[in-house]
Amino acid sequence: MITRSRDPRTCWLAALCVACALGATAAAQTVPSAQDERLLSILPAGLQDVGAELLRAPDPVTQDGLIRKLADQALASMVPLQVGPFIVALGDAQRCPENSPAWTRPQTFPCVAQVAAIAGRTGDPFLRQALERWASSHADVRVADQALRALERLDAAHLTMLLGKRIDLARAAEDGAALGTLGRAQERVGSRLPRFWWQPPPRFEVAPSSKRIRVVAVGDFGTGNPSQKAVAAAMLQYHKAHPFDFGITLGDNYQDDGPYGPEDPRWQTYWTGHYPALGIRFYASLGNHDWGNPDGPGASMAFARQDGTLRLPSPYYTYTAGPVQFFVINTPLVSEAQLQWLREELAASTSRWRVVYGHFQMYSALRGDNQALISRVLPILQEHRVHMYLCVHEHLFQHLRPEGGVEFFVNGAAGGSGRVARQQGYDRVLFMAEREQGFTVLEADAETMTVRFVGDGGRTLYEKSFGRER
Repeated sequence: MITRSRDPRTCWLAALCVACALGATAAAQTVPSAQDERLLSILPAGLQDVGAELLRAPDPVTQDGLIRKLADQALASMVPLQVGPFIVALGDAQRCPENSPAWTRPQTFPCVAQVAAIAGRTGDPFLRQALERWASSHADVRVADQALRALERLDAAHLTMLLGKRIDLARAAEDGAALGTLGRAQERVGSRLPRFWWQPPPRFEVAPSSKRIRVVAVGDFGTGNPSQKAVAAAMLQYHKAHPFDFGITLGDNYQDDGPYGPEDPRWQTYWTGHYPALGIRFYASLGNHDWGNPDGPGASMAFARQDGTLRLPSPYYTYTAGPVQFFVINTPLVSEAQLQWLREELAASTSRWRVVYGHFQMYSALRGDNQALISRVLPILQEHRVHMYLCVHEHLFQHLRPEGGVEFFVNGAAGGSGRVARQQGYDRVLFMAEREQGFTVLEADAETMTVRFVGDGGRTLYEKSFGRER
């Protein structure tokens, strides 16, 4: 006889007996209600309704959503220890739904993903042990593979935490050599990229310093949906009337989880079907979605090396064009090595204008202020008299009050849905266009630099110029 227990691990042992008996059954097979009750006994009373709905769900998509809901409610109510064993039992019983692959993406199993998420938030060794058991012995090799990937991410997070502690010591000692070494370790631990792809090339020239330039900036675009097509069409029409010299991407070139290789068919949907028609080259940066799978950044750089319209030599790099020097930064992973590089390159710059661009915002009326970038990156921009920081991520156009001489412009989405500000009364906003999608135009000569927001219908939403006195 199995009785209810308040100890989630005791309940899990009872459910594991059920899981073992069900191990050979198909995921979609109906389990007798008594056995469902034994699984539900693991959950606290307040979450059993969601668990019961999950067990009755008619399809994997509904199950996936309910597993996510259960995990979110567990973390919000601080009862993750009860929920984790329940999800583990689902995985053991092979009742965890499988997400069908889209394009070339591998199958994912929500049980694995949510167990890993809760383990990452709580550090619960029981959940890590479940992932290790799945990785080493699960009957479905795909579950084993996903569990191994989850363990790799957990290990990387732990090593990053340890590195952070050592970096704090080096920073306190003002030990630049140690910071460089530790910064390269951050990049190694935080990605699958080989070291030579992290190494930025020497500064290169895109246009002669005497040339007046016109640049188009686009971000949050990789969807292939009608919105992306509309923005791309508006860019092309603008280009015919006012030719661009080149373009830049502000990241989230993929709006889902990044490419899985240079031959990923989504390149045609997200890139090749739209922007090569302009006949210019784009100098790319990476966003959080481009880093959404471990292969994403490397796949992006490999694609850029074989595609004539995209340049991405490393996650961060610099180049000059006309009177402007552009500094491309990698905001999803800001290593100490990148910060050292940025200081040195800015100190060596002799260009009239200095523009830094990347994906994440520093200030915004949507998600609010990004304290990590404000504390780590902004002082470097201020010290070296950067004129502008250009980003995206927020999916709405914004010009924000400058700080220490640095102007802040947030580009609207170019395929991802337009959004509405959440920060009511946010006092840094000089201009904002909500729900708009489009692109940004930057023009510069030795006397003036102008930023222009353009909507997906081709209408100018906002324009701001800066003169020689800056």
